[in-house]
Amino acid sequence: MSLVTSDSIIAFVAVIEQAGVLALRVAFSIAFLVFLSVGVFIFRRRHQYFDRDPNVENDLPAVRHIRLEQILLFGAL
Repeated sequence: MSLVTSDSIIAFVAVIEQAGVLALRVAFSIAFLVFLSVGVFIFRRRHQYFDRDPNVENDLPAVRHIRLEQILLFGAL
């Protein structure tokens, strides 16, 4: 490949990179806000999701702890 061709390719890639930075920032900012809002939602309703359920027999603290671990594990995936 000649020097002129490689210089034009490098310039083309640089232009694409400059245009893509803003789009990536917007996309990751939106994703961050969605994950943050879901985390706040789960945190605010954690007692409803993870506390003792009077309608369930043998609802032991260990069972509630396993329930919490499942949510944290599969939420991280």
